[in-house]
Amino acid sequence: MVPMFWKHISIFILFFSLIPFRVYAEKKVELCFWQFLVPERRMRAILDEFEKKYPHIKVKMQQLNWRDGLDKITTSIAAGITSDVCELGSTWTPQFAESGALLDISEYMQERKDEFLPILLSCVEWNNQYYGVPWVAGTRVLFYNKELFRQAGLDPEKPPKNWEELYKYVLELANRFPDLYPFAIPVGENYTPWQTFLPFFWSAGGELFDNSLNKAEPEKDVFVDCLRFYQKLSHHSLLARQAQIDRSFASGKVGMMISGGWNLSLIPRLNPRLRFGMALVPGEKKQVSFAGGEVLAIFKQTKYPEEAKLLVHYLTSEEVQNQIARSGTSFVPSLKNSLEKEAYLSSPQRKIFIEQLKYAQTLPPHPKWSQIQEELSWVIEDSLFNKTAPTDSFSYLTERLNKILSIYSKSRKKSTTQLPNSIVVLSIAGILALIVLINVCYRIKTRGIKTKNQRVLVLYLFLLPWLAIFLLFYLFPFVYSLILSFTDYSPLRGYSGFCGFNNYIEVLKDPEFQKALLHTFYFALGTCPVSILLALGCAVVIYKKIPMVRFIQASLFAPITISVIVAASMFSYFYSSEGFFNSMLDFLHLPRPFPDNWLMNPKMALISVMIMHVWLSFGFYMVIFTAGLYSIPRELLEASYIDGAQTWHRFRYIVLPQLKPFIILVIVLNTIKAFQVFPEVFAMTQGGPHGATLTLVYYLYKTGFHQFEMGKASAVGYILLVIIGFFLILEVTFLTRGKSNER
Repeated sequence: MVPMFWKHISIFILFFSLIPFRVYAEKKVELCFWQFLVPERRMRAILDEFEKKYPHIKVKMQQLNWRDGLDKITTSIAAGITSDVCELGSTWTPQFAESGALLDISEYMQERKDEFLPILLSCVEWNNQYYGVPWVAGTRVLFYNKELFRQAGLDPEKPPKNWEELYKYVLELANRFPDLYPFAIPVGENYTPWQTFLPFFWSAGGELFDNSLNKAEPEKDVFVDCLRFYQKLSHHSLLARQAQIDRSFASGKVGMMISGGWNLSLIPRLNPRLRFGMALVPGEKKQVSFAGGEVLAIFKQTKYPEEAKLLVHYLTSEEVQNQIARSGTSFVPSLKNSLEKEAYLSSPQRKIFIEQLKYAQTLPPHPKWSQIQEELSWVIEDSLFNKTAPTDSFSYLTERLNKILSIYSKSRKKSTTQLPNSIVVLSIAGILALIVLINVCYRIKTRGIKTKNQRVLVLYLFLLPWLAIFLLFYLFPFVYSLILSFTDYSPLRGYSGFCGFNNYIEVLKDPEFQKALLHTFYFALGTCPVSILLALGCAVVIYKKIPMVRFIQASLFAPITISVIVAASMFSYFYSSEGFFNSMLDFLHLPRPFPDNWLMNPKMALISVMIMHVWLSFGFYMVIFTAGLYSIPRELLEASYIDGAQTWHRFRYIVLPQLKPFIILVIVLNTIKAFQVFPEVFAMTQGGPHGATLTLVYYLYKTGFHQFEMGKASAVGYILLVIIGFFLILEVTFLTRGKSNER
């Protein structure tokens, strides 16, 4: 019996000792994958096949969008909660690699680099190391309207090949179709202006930087000639964002444009009858285009680097690339073998993109490209809108680019760490201690420290939930950002020491900040009086109880219920070339502005945003004024009737004084909202065109999330706080002056 007993015990112990290993073996690895390119359903089906092939791996996918995807990636890196695998734009890879956020996969790429198009390898390389795998090849080609060519007497099968032919074709189309646009040039965005301009510059033999990327040395004669030719084209071109250019071409209103492969599916969907052709981009010496694409990268913080490599390997395999390509004509694989397949070579549309890739050129891989592209776009738009002399544009661009390179070179020598949390904690503790000390001193002064201690304790206990929220979501960010404003901090590179008031000084000296400040003042001065007067007038009309007053009140309040993004989409169409406002100008036989897209017109863009802002906000103030009117004692109004007071006198001496508290409230709210304007600018213009709608909050956003200078961005926030506080004190003091005198 004893041996049998110990035998059972041994089996029992062995069984339970194996349970952890069994659980471990069944545990799945979960990878997080962020991507932009492939539609969500299609990508989910591909990932399901991957999970079948590797049962121990589960992939959680999140679809990003091009509007704010980069912001999400940057924020996740700063917070330390990145995905495992992420799709990156080819221009983003150097800055993330330089910051140390990406995993070095040089050993993996050494085995596979011969499989990819050679031109794409520079997109994933930094300091002779590889930090990503090319996934998609991208380039631009010339699209042209064959029917317009035919009607203008041009051969639809012989598109222009050089600058001279391009300009000749533009003039022919302009003479034949005065109401159409022979060509289109993208403006109003950070990235599309240079993507179209640089191929012209490259085709003439120009280069922006030296081989070491330490100095900007664009060839002056080449740059000046190219910019001068660009100005000539602009006289007969549609100046708009790329998305509107694509739609205008599809509708038959643009003769030629330089654009990407997404149009192969967009144009047939918008206008199936449009006969269009594609050709290599016209060039001076060679037909060069911009080469880019999408990259799959692995973040350094991943817990499963080997499994992440398996996912990247699967997504960049020939089988999957062919599978994705079959789902859409705009997809150009990065693998050489895939491009040699009959499925690609037999398609004339795809074939032209493959041919253009042979003459395409990639950007110089520099971590500060986000700032470089802003300067490039600024110079291009300045020459188009302000007709600045090309020689002056060249001098300005060279100076700005060399300044960016110099600052970057110095910053690389600084060591970076994470901002010590103890500094933030001690700062918050100090603020709380100061508040407690002030409270104690006040109670001692009022001799209340010995009374009602228990009641005060109960009061604080009831306030504890609110205090917790206040400390966590208000006081902590306030103190943290205040400390950041005195540091040289980047969300990608980390904290590199305190810099005192340097951030504040540099921000105040920055011409862009000064322009943003001026635009914000214009915005506040233009919207506050109009929205207040409009709201007060509508409130008075509603108070009079005219017919259908409820319907009118609901209609005027309705814009408040619409999100800013939806309203921005509506008004963007109203302001477009085919929109409501231009149609009204045509109906009244008034000339259109140039450019006729109001949001792309530097003189009209800020006014256009202001109009939408007033339309969105005045309904809320109308409700406040309506409540104020109903709170006025009727005895005062009836007494004025008996005394024979006229309507204006009743309004001036009875209604307005009674509405004074409501007027103060509306002015305060309106001032804060006007100075903090951001979503309207972000959704409609992104600060463009040519900085015409750059406001303080958008400047803050651009500094922090595009240039990754969070210390300066925090300084902008506190400068804005001081400005708003100053104006609020000024307004409240002025409006309450009469009340103080009465007392």
